[in-house]
Amino acid sequence: MKQRSVRTIPILLIFVAWCSARPAGAQQRGPSTAEERSRAVKISHGLEDDPLARDAKDNRDWVLKWIEDIPDITVNVCFDFFGKLPNPPRGHSKEIATQMIISSAAFMIEHPDKAKDEQAIALAGLLGSLKTYQAILKQDASSRWPYMDKLVQMRADGKLDDYVGDTRRKCAHENDQDDDPDTMHARLAPAPAWNSLR
Repeated sequence: MKQRSVRTIPILLIFVAWCSARPAGAQQRGPSTAEERSRAVKISHGLEDDPLARDAKDNRDWVLKWIEDIPDITVNVCFDFFGKLPNPPRGHSKEIATQMIISSAAFMIEHPDKAKDEQAIALAGLLGSLKTYQAILKQDASSRWPYMDKLVQMRADGKLDDYVGDTRRKCAHENDQDDDPDTMHARLAPAPAWNSLR
C-alpha cells in the first residue's frame, strides 16, 4: 500500500507540471471579437492583393493562429484542391495553399448568412488562393505552379464551381474512410500536411 502511494505522487507532479507548462493559447479562449474579425478580413484581402508584402508573413501567422484558437469560426480545408502539394514547399506554394484557409474565414465573416454553405466557403477560399497566386506571379514569375494555372483556366472556363464540388465530395469521402493527412481542421491537432506548411 505504501509503495503505491509513492508512485502516485510523481505521476501527479508530472501531470500538474505539464498542465502549468502548457502555453496560454492552448487553453480554450472566448469567441472572436468584432475587432479581430475586422482585422482578419482586412489581412485576408491584403494578402490576396500583396502576398509578398513586408508584413505579410506576420499577418499570415497571426490570422492562421487566430483561426486555430477561436471557438466560433472553424475552417475545414482539404489540400486536394491543389493537386499534389509540393513537399517540401517550394516557391510560394505555402502562401498560396494557406490563403485558402484565410480567405474561407474572411468569407464566413463577410457573409454570415452563408457560414454553413460549405460549397460557397470552399469556392471563396480557392478563389482567394488563385488571386494570391496571380499576385505572386506578377512579382516572381519563377513561382509558376502548373496545377494553379490549370485552376485559373477552369475559372476562366466557368468550371471551377464544379471542380470545387467534386473535390469537396472526394475530401469528405476520404475523411470518412480515414484521417486524410492532407486535410486540416482548424481547431484540431494539426495534420502532417498542415505542419509542412507552417
